[in-house]
Amino acid sequence: MCLPGDEITDVLVRPGDHYHQWMSGIVTTQTPDGPRNELQLWDVDGDQIHVILEDFSPAAGRGLSGGVHSWRRDGNQMVVVTKTDGIVLIDINDWSAEHMTPLPFDRTRSWSAPCIDQLNSTVYAIADWKELWSCKIRTRKMTLEYDGSTFLMDAIAGIGGMCVAWDAPHMPWTESSVFPETVQEGVAVQQPRFSTNGFCFGYIDDVHGVNNLHILGDGVIEDDVVLLDDCEHGGPSWGPGQRTWCYNSDGSRVAYTRNEDGFSSLWVYDRATTSRHRIGQGVHGCVSWENDTLAAIRTGARTPPQVVTYNVSNLLQPERTITRTVADPRWTHDEFDDELVEPTVHRAPGTKVSVPYRLYRPHSPNGLLIVWVHGGPNDQWQVTFRPRFTYWLSRGYTIAVVDHRGTTGHGRQFLMALEGHWGDMDATDTLQVIRHVQTTQGFLPESTVLMGGSAGGLLMGAIVNLAPELYNGVVAQVPFVDVVTTMLDDSIPLTTGEYDEWGNPNEKDYYDYMKSYSPYDNVAAKKYPNVLITTGYWDSQVQYWEPAKWIAKLRDFKTDDNLLLMDCNMDVGHGGASGRFERFKEVALEYAFLLDLEGITE
Repeated sequence: MCLPGDEITDVLVRPGDHYHQWMSGIVTTQTPDGPRNELQLWDVDGDQIHVILEDFSPAAGRGLSGGVHSWRRDGNQMVVVTKTDGIVLIDINDWSAEHMTPLPFDRTRSWSAPCIDQLNSTVYAIADWKELWSCKIRTRKMTLEYDGSTFLMDAIAGIGGMCVAWDAPHMPWTESSVFPETVQEGVAVQQPRFSTNGFCFGYIDDVHGVNNLHILGDGVIEDDVVLLDDCEHGGPSWGPGQRTWCYNSDGSRVAYTRNEDGFSSLWVYDRATTSRHRIGQGVHGCVSWENDTLAAIRTGARTPPQVVTYNVSNLLQPERTITRTVADPRWTHDEFDDELVEPTVHRAPGTKVSVPYRLYRPHSPNGLLIVWVHGGPNDQWQVTFRPRFTYWLSRGYTIAVVDHRGTTGHGRQFLMALEGHWGDMDATDTLQVIRHVQTTQGFLPESTVLMGGSAGGLLMGAIVNLAPELYNGVVAQVPFVDVVTTMLDDSIPLTTGEYDEWGNPNEKDYYDYMKSYSPYDNVAAKKYPNVLITTGYWDSQVQYWEPAKWIAKLRDFKTDDNLLLMDCNMDVGHGGASGRFERFKEVALEYAFLLDLEGITE
């Protein structure tokens, strides 16, 4: 019950006037030897599936994202990023690859977000997150278009190349802009988009305190329009290829998503009539639109990821088709239907802030509670399909998912509240939720366990120091626990580049503050709950010696006989093991630890 099946990313509707409406996307299959990728082309009805590239290694996306391939506006060519051949140009004849040409982008570098301009003459792409390059298709001439003290993502092309730029030490969700367009300073900008015809342009910004869609004036509507909502239309820019909104072919309409307390829906805004129409419920990513076909990857608490298309010729009655699904077929079996649970939204009241959280209640509760904390640290676990949740729900566990301050989806003020305050407000918010769930739902500390990884692992360490009596067990995955030492070491990735967010420990005020919450520095002689710590020897983000130092100090100071275990995988990094079976060995270890705490043996 942990197997989600294969994965689909980077879905696009093929532009142009073709006999069938085709779509493209990357399908990843987990094998014992690691992931196997195919670039596929399929029709809207899903009756025909054609493989364009097989067994290649695309640039990695994140979640429901892309940034791997792009179409020419007539749909007769595409560009694709591969790790072996760099960026390749593929001629498409009907549904097959007629010819493939490697372009002279440096194969030793990491490329993302390839795109072809509106004149069909130039390919643009971003190298190593910091340079925007162009390549003339006919002459193969390479040109560095933009370079500076910035990180870049989401290259797009109108007549020329554009991208999103953010200046270190600022993070992309705190301050970023569209190059070469001018956007208000001190705000976050993401996902610039052109319509297929190239006449319409827009992006998402948080000028009004929430990530809302900003449509620039053009030949359709003369004035700029901002779709002001209290909910978010985009999230923090984790990586390339996020697509939570898009134009239709001629720019007269836009599709966009709404994130309300982790629940999402897909909407269409008609620019001429200013009317809005809800098209579908659920979390939608990789949104694209050509002709009358609006497509996305859709998922929900009870819905494994699937490629869906909406025929939007009539916005009042859109017709939805499930074009592709790669979920493990066992998820469609009736025996699992009762274990797929929709969460409910709650808020834990407090003196300074009401903390939102989502509660998943099993059909047959056993009185046990798991509190799950996201990483990031600016992430949000929206209501998507989570097989791991279903495993625990099937065993009667209740699950609480915390949206502490710093979580995306609740506006800029909520997101920025933790800047310079990590390990403090997020820890107190999580404790606030734990106490609220225990009090209102009747859970006991001895029946409560916690799980969190990376920045969520930092929270695990912080709150076991603050209130070890509130829970029986803790799983801390790749935890960031030796904050002061790591942030003082400017040779480690994600240190000096994140001083704006975490603070600079070379300044005494920040040094003292970090030391006040750093899990390693605050271990004391007292009772601690049962703890499992996992780490990877090759982790470049949280080096293995952090949890190793932490567990050594816990062993010296703790005054109880509870379990204290650490597993260091000598072959993996921050993301854990790859490969279908190796990956789930790690999951099995964590599950065995939690089940053992309750004496569950089968």
